[in-house]
Amino acid sequence: MSVIRVGLIGLSSAAAEDYEGTSWTPSAHLPFLTKSPHFEIVALLNSSAESAEAAIRKYNLSSETKAYGDPQDLANDPNVDLVVCSVRVDRHLLTVRPSLIAGKAVYVEWPLDRNLEVAKEMATLAAKHNAPTIVGLQGSFSPAIRKLRSVIESGQIGRVLSSTAAGALGNRIDAESKNVRYFLDREVGGNPTTIHVGHGLEFFTAVLGEFKTFKTFSTISRQTLDIKDYSVGEPGKVIAAGVQNTVPDQILAYGRVEPSNAAVTINLYAGKEFPGQPRLDWRIQGEKGWLRLSSPMFFLNVGGPGIKLEIANHDTGTVEELFPETDEWDELSVPAQNIARLYEAYRKKEWYPTFDWALKRHEAIDALWKQFDEDSH
Repeated sequence: MSVIRVGLIGLSSAAAEDYEGTSWTPSAHLPFLTKSPHFEIVALLNSSAESAEAAIRKYNLSSETKAYGDPQDLANDPNVDLVVCSVRVDRHLLTVRPSLIAGKAVYVEWPLDRNLEVAKEMATLAAKHNAPTIVGLQGSFSPAIRKLRSVIESGQIGRVLSSTAAGALGNRIDAESKNVRYFLDREVGGNPTTIHVGHGLEFFTAVLGEFKTFKTFSTISRQTLDIKDYSVGEPGKVIAAGVQNTVPDQILAYGRVEPSNAAVTINLYAGKEFPGQPRLDWRIQGEKGWLRLSSPMFFLNVGGPGIKLEIANHDTGTVEELFPETDEWDELSVPAQNIARLYEAYRKKEWYPTFDWALKRHEAIDALWKQFDEDSH
């Protein structure tokens, strides 16, 4: 099979003190794309061709890598098979529209864009031009998630009766980092409500099944926060004081899933977890026993060391630890592991989430926003 030639959008050349964002592209995409013999980065698109050229040098990419500053130029490149977009959420459609119209395969990080309306526009555009699509909802590829699902499918805990999950957002109560100041701005579309809830719904439903009823309650407990620059170390330098927060930070989602008809509750709360306790504590009750996942981070789509899986048997009263399957991608840096599995599913033409799949998650979040607005008035 021929090598898949990648045009990558969003590999920043900025120095750490000047950069704003999560550095997701170099930490999650680059390790796989530079290691796999089946993929090759042939082009970069940044805010300018000069910025792209600087990134090519910074990350030691091939000198033959094309540098672009205009999304149309990337779309016009006949040597690009797959366009991968990993920039701020509200710039997704802007940067991939020409490639979708050109019928190229397009991978966009989650969320697709800032709201359901734009996400629908992207899915419609892709369908119209027969552009294959991928969305960066990689939670179902996590070995821990796949292990939980296989245990449930094997019947070891019987029919699922309920599931409860409590997770800390892991942020600060009094401040937000300048790198993600947009987390406080609902209009940008990249924030805990869209990112945490969207990824959470993906990995929770991968284990339990899709929601047949879905309800939410959310509120803002941190009304104003300081924006701090932590590149100077703790406690950070205040660069903007008392910034208004327009994004809920206490979120409750609940409903029934199919086929088990189990009651499912997901509670996300602002701040850090209780000292000594897991950031995410997820318990699944079955007729014959329990499953429990405890994790030092909420994002199971990313994963990492410290995730613990346990199964309890009602009849024997025993509790055993479970261990996920291992594969070659465990050798990559943690953020890249499940992204690698997603890329591989695309390459092997196995199941992977598309733009149309992503609309389900966008619709759930849109319902959450509508309920929030209703409850706030």
